[in-house]
Amino acid sequence: MKRGYNYLSVAIYVMMFLVLVSYSSIKVEGMRPLKADPSFISLIINRAYSGPSHRGRGH
Repeated sequence: MKRGYNYLSVAIYVMMFLVLVSYSSIKVEGMRPLKADPSFISLIINRAYSGPSHRGRGH
């Protein structure tokens, strides 16, 4: 009977850990403000900076 109790307590701790990890990841995602669709001006600015002298920007 003691072995079954140990498995049950380990399973409960694992479930609690997974719930806490998922809650914290949801909370972190919720803290970051989601940017709306980029405006036309920002698209033009990104395109202007995506030349050979500014590699990687706007791509």
